[in-house]
Amino acid sequence: MMNSEYSKNIFLAVALIAILCCEGAWNSAAAQTEPVTPGATADNPAQTLETLLTSGQPPPFVYNRERPDPFFPFLTQEIMKAKAELTGTQKYEPSQLTLVAIVSGKRGFVAMVQDSSGVGYVLRKGTKIGEMGEVTQITPDKVVIEQSQKNVTGGRTSRKVEMILNKEGEK
Repeated sequence: MMNSEYSKNIFLAVALIAILCCEGAWNSAAAQTEPVTPGATADNPAQTLETLLTSGQPPPFVYNRERPDPFFPFLTQEIMKAKAELTGTQKYEPSQLTLVAIVSGKRGFVAMVQDSSGVGYVLRKGTKIGEMGEVTQITPDKVVIEQSQKNVTGGRTSRKVEMILNKEGEK
């Protein structure tokens, strides 16, 4: 019992001495370095860095603002929200849907498509299909969908996909 208290006290004494030694070394190192003025690093950081290296001082932290922030999230809240809210025909690409019927009405043509499980959806001009497609035209025998996306250079590329209505008896 007495031995464990003695070893505890020895450990605390050694820890206290180590802390005091480190604090003294830290304060003496901080006192030896000269402060770097912000104006000097902003004017010519390369020259300031060379001067500090030749004088034997440790270089200060210099953040290059031209590079992207490594701690900035890749996916913004808008993208995450858009990905989570895919509903109806936005869940399916045009190749996953089957064109079943096209009906003409007072406001133009309306198309009906089915997914593989038999659930039907109504398509009108402007209806979103998939993550990047939109119905641009509905004629009596086909539905035209334009898919557009951003390419590597920042421009937009688009392609048109046609869903053709099969006549009765055709497959």
